Amino acid sequence: MNFIKISWEKYQKNCIVLAKKIQNSRLKINRIVVISRGGLVAGRILSDLLKLPISHITVSSYTDLKQKKDIKITEVPKKIFSNEALLLVDEISDSGRTFKRASSYFLEFSHCKIYTLALYIKPKTQPKPDFYLDSINGWVIFPYEVKETCDAFIKIFRSSAKAKKKMLEIGFKDWEIS
Repeated sequence: MNFIKISWEKYQKNCIVLAKKIQNSRLKINRIVVISRGGLVAGRILSDLLKLPISHITVSSYTDLKQKKDIKITEVPKKIFSNEALLLVDEISDSGRTFKRASSYFLEFSHCKIYTLALYIKPKTQPKPDFYLDSINGWVIFPYEVKETCDAFIKIFRSSAKAKKKMLEIGFKDWEIS
């Protein structure tokens, strides 16, 4: 498996680029809804840049590094979203299924318009989000996933030493994983 580590600097730059794309689109968006957990950081940055309020929905689609068959909504906002244009935000779209599931919830509200944004997509994502930067063929590791990555690598490589070695190879610093 190909692992791609994203730095905090690249992550922030990518959020800024996407915010500019949204501003240039001239779409009227009322609110950001992040898909928790992955979309939380990007959503917060975009909320600041676009001066939009933020809500969240929790969608469960992964355990460890494995995608689940059933994608479930486990938490929803209390707000009623009728007559609003929402920007659904996630950090990555592997297949498009999480966006489809989250969108189906919001489309139950009357006259609700949904736009989607992912910093990155995988080549098989269908449909593609309205806003994204790059298509990446590999497992993307975000800067806020240090412990999660370490735990998964220990399972994959069957030892802490091998996991640490692999993490260093893909760009982690010793101080991040010691």
